[in-house]
Amino acid sequence: MDGATAGSFAACHPNRWMQTDIFTKGFDHFVHFIKPSTDDPVLLIVGCHYSNTKTLDVVDKARGHSVAIDSLPSHSKQKIQPLDVGSIKSLKRIMHKNLKRG
Repeated sequence: MDGATAGSFAACHPNRWMQTDIFTKGFDHFVHFIKPSTDDPVLLIVGCHYSNTKTLDVVDKARGHSVAIDSLPSHSKQKIQPLDVGSIKSLKRIMHKNLKRG
């Protein structure tokens, strides 16, 4: 979080996969700062991971705060995020390899 904008949110899990509790905290942070309302609703587009799409707590919060949640189709990342699959994927692999060393 060094150098992050004031009020930024960060969380991680040791296995590097999104977890429901982390997504819920992130969603709460999103709602707090974006302040959606019935007059100014928001569309939040998320990945299709179960932690984003199968959480009743988040679905209820979204309905109560005028947030519509839509998820990206499974296995569409290579078409929607070509940089993440191409260049950045290689960079991530190198970073993880170097972090494990030391």
